[in-house]
Amino acid sequence: MSHEKTCEIISVGTELLLGQIDDTNATWLSEKMATLGLNVYHRQTIGDNRKRLYEAFKLAQSRSDLVIVTGGLGPTDDDLTRDAACDLFGCSLETDLDTMKKIEDFYQKREMKMTENNRKQALSFSGATVFQNEVGMAPGLCYRHEETVWYFLPGVPTEMKWLVNHRLIPDLYARDFLQYQLYSRELNFQGIGESTIESELIDLIREQSNPTIAPLAGDGHVTIRLTAKSVSKEEADQLLDRLQEQILSRVSNYYVGDRPNTLERQLIGKLRDKQLTFSACESITGGLFASQIVSESGASDVFRGAVVSYTNEVKQHVVNIPKEILERFGAVSEECARSMAERSRVLMGSDLSISFTGVAGNEPVDGHSNGTVFIAVSSKEGPTLCEKLNLTGKRNEIRQQATKQGLKFFLNYIKINYPN
Repeated sequence: MSHEKTCEIISVGTELLLGQIDDTNATWLSEKMATLGLNVYHRQTIGDNRKRLYEAFKLAQSRSDLVIVTGGLGPTDDDLTRDAACDLFGCSLETDLDTMKKIEDFYQKREMKMTENNRKQALSFSGATVFQNEVGMAPGLCYRHEETVWYFLPGVPTEMKWLVNHRLIPDLYARDFLQYQLYSRELNFQGIGESTIESELIDLIREQSNPTIAPLAGDGHVTIRLTAKSVSKEEADQLLDRLQEQILSRVSNYYVGDRPNTLERQLIGKLRDKQLTFSACESITGGLFASQIVSESGASDVFRGAVVSYTNEVKQHVVNIPKEILERFGAVSEECARSMAERSRVLMGSDLSISFTGVAGNEPVDGHSNGTVFIAVSSKEGPTLCEKLNLTGKRNEIRQQATKQGLKFFLNYIKINYPN
């Protein structure tokens, strides 16, 4: 090959331009092509218009070695991908008999009448390679026009992914299109900011070629993604090992391994080390805190469970919040948050418990406006502490922020009250 092959992705569908659905196909394809060592330099999204599709295809033909088109292969009148491609290729459409038989069999087995427009899904370019679709109706098509190889895939994500993995990638290897693959490794650091770690590695970042270095800020951690382009994993590992050694020689004190040390993982680890258990009582977060905790391995060692006390009735009759607290101070109050943490700890027999109550909706509650959140932590051996937050954002953004702030507050509570 005289040069590294370049790839372009074209997504077809007016619904994509209107924002009615997200273009997850293009994102997935970009990631997949990157792992194969193919450079995706361009992505286009085009509505169901034959003239505009033709112009987009013509542009892709002029600048890319490989073009992958998703969508517009269905049976309806606005599925125009094949027609626009024929305008560019100067070829005709013909019925693929194997696909046609598959479509006819589908309707016969289900004793359904096949409408005439379903025959459209069996159309292929004259001289194209047809990839039979084992998880859907419309096949994938491959056509070489001049020096550019074109792949046409259905827009349904499950069908597109199946065809890529089982048909397109093997075909790329058969055409000797793939020379390199990308191999990545992630190094995770904590206790150092992204700008600081970047300054420590600035000369390596500026001189990078292969492997490449990409600092990524995370939730309480920094990830350095190393990516090597190589013909084999063994060669890539050698390249990555050398670069990793250089990086760790400078910032090894902050290195926490190949997995980010999330707040949830830190909390579970600290409580496991101290042989402490905890529980939760959630109102505004609606179980989000517990969900994030149990997503981590090892949570069952320390986490007793959670109560989602979304109504005053549940707070009073399940968690045992005194009625006078709810009547005098309201559900959204420091007093209620403290009682939720204390009563849930006793209810579940844990050493500690955390509670969340607040306002995520637009209407004020108990005199508190949107974004007001109270978080409390109760312990057998320490004081019950409460934090008031004033958060901004939409409903679920406030819930997520509250959960994150709760994790930080809990970790700080343990640091202060359980120093050994």
